[in-house]
Amino acid sequence: MKRYLCCFKGESSSQGAARNPQSSGGNAQRPFGDNEFLNNAWRNNLELPDDRLPPVNSFAETPRVSPPRLPYFTIRWEEILEGTQNLDNTNLLGEGNFGQVYRCNLPRLNQVGAAKIQKVENEEAKTEFEAEITTLHRANHPNVINLLGQCVTDEDRVIVYQFMPRGSLDHHLYADTRPAPGLQQQRNAVLSWERRMSIALGVAEALIYLHEELKTVHRDLKVANVLLDEDFVPKLTDFGLATRMVHDANGIEKQSQIDPIKGTMGCIAPETEGSGLVSSKSDVYSYGVFLLTLFTGRKAFDRARPAASRKINGWLMSVWTREDYLPIVLDVALGNTYSAEGIKRLFQAARMCMDPNVLARPTMRFVETMVRQAAAYDVATLPPVLRRDLV
Repeated sequence: MKRYLCCFKGESSSQGAARNPQSSGGNAQRPFGDNEFLNNAWRNNLELPDDRLPPVNSFAETPRVSPPRLPYFTIRWEEILEGTQNLDNTNLLGEGNFGQVYRCNLPRLNQVGAAKIQKVENEEAKTEFEAEITTLHRANHPNVINLLGQCVTDEDRVIVYQFMPRGSLDHHLYADTRPAPGLQQQRNAVLSWERRMSIALGVAEALIYLHEELKTVHRDLKVANVLLDEDFVPKLTDFGLATRMVHDANGIEKQSQIDPIKGTMGCIAPETEGSGLVSSKSDVYSYGVFLLTLFTGRKAFDRARPAASRKINGWLMSVWTREDYLPIVLDVALGNTYSAEGIKRLFQAARMCMDPNVLARPTMRFVETMVRQAAAYDVATLPPVLRRDLV
């Protein structure tokens, strides 16, 4: 791994070998000065991707063209009632703290939507409503949900997204997360290794777009907030906690303070949970959790596990540094068909994302490169392994 890091310092491999930081007069634990991300990788002997090399297989990076921006409409309340059959439970897609989501047919728009309905008197819900409208009105990316329109009455406010027929990702991972009536006509398919890799890459690209183009932190990345279209293309949704990034006078991102502290247990970054600090690196942490949940089929936080293992990083503590143990924690739904080298690379990426030190975490663009390289490894049907419960 340290051969790769020489290149980050502007040296060739031979130059790096000739100038071993442990034999120089510098700090052996900080050979890259103030770059905590590279220092951390050096100390932990983590292999870093060389993104100068071209991708080599069907996951090779090709320019993704954003879909045509769908027209944004003001939708009448009568259309919401008609499209949901007067809010009939057969069209219910989900429920949250601030209201319900219904499948909603919109003939005037020639679209099927998902209408999130909230009560006007809920001021806290209003803040999140405005954050979603503001963010999604600016967004145009193949892995970010499309906004169709909004409706505000004296009693209700509604935000309408494009309907995703395969529902949220958690329905495909957890047996106890059953689809709502509005999705019952869809059978949940088993997610193969290739399909999970495609989902992981799509979500990574959505976060890159948020951070680099919209300068926005999502703040609530989790499998329940990733929707799947008919072809299992992931769409990041639920932007109610979205926050604009803050930069100093030199254009360098800095952490911002939020109050009240919100997020999902097990997915929220430690600096946010403990001190209310957010930045794009908060999303990077949540993406590390997302990778673990996607490929282990375990929940990010589970009260049924012992206290020390309720968060997924605690549950996986015993295998973090034992790569030969990784197959035993893979989702049993994968069977024995996966990439042994790919899973090692994915867990490396997750570890780096979930570093408690904010400065040591990589950017989402760097993480996406690691995930793409994990996807490049050949998939094989491997000998069965004895999977055991770590709890």
